Amino acid sequence: MFDISQFGPRLGTRLEGEKARARLVAAIEALPRDGRIIISLQGIDVLSGSFADEVIGKAYQGLVAGLYEERTMILRTPSLELTDDLAHKLERRKLAMLCLANGRWSLLGQYGPELEETLDLIIERKTTTARDLAAVLNIAMNTCANRVARLAHLRLIVREQIGMNGPQPVYQLHSILDS
Repeated sequence: MFDISQFGPRLGTRLEGEKARARLVAAIEALPRDGRIIISLQGIDVLSGSFADEVIGKAYQGLVAGLYEERTMILRTPSLELTDDLAHKLERRKLAMLCLANGRWSLLGQYGPELEETLDLIIERKTTTARDLAAVLNIAMNTCANRVARLAHLRLIVREQIGMNGPQPVYQLHSILDS
């Protein structure tokens, strides 16, 4: 758990965010290579887009780029209203991030309804395969594999290779909410 409130209840500047990002990155790097960090917005009154982008957006972009091995990141907030500016910043970065608010999950940033639909099934099932998802969604296996690859790239799920089907790898898919 990484509490953003340790930097104060009203966070506004990129400079403040830069200092906070250094601490967040250190916390991420201290995790096991497949660890998960939850960023908490509990106790925050104001979270500006500049601060949020500098600390969360840039750290998440590094995570998606593979700088932090197989680690994952989830945002937890008491109110989705606090995340409005961050959602826009993530969208500009072409990222989507999993967010928990009041016991429900949502996505922030750039994503299509097809990704949300696929992610919803993975979260509901906790563990599944692309073949099972394709059957439930009534879509072609290639289409499902592309969706799953995008979700895995954005670190919204964990994809674990469990075998091969000819030249193609077979993956077990895991929700990061239950890891």
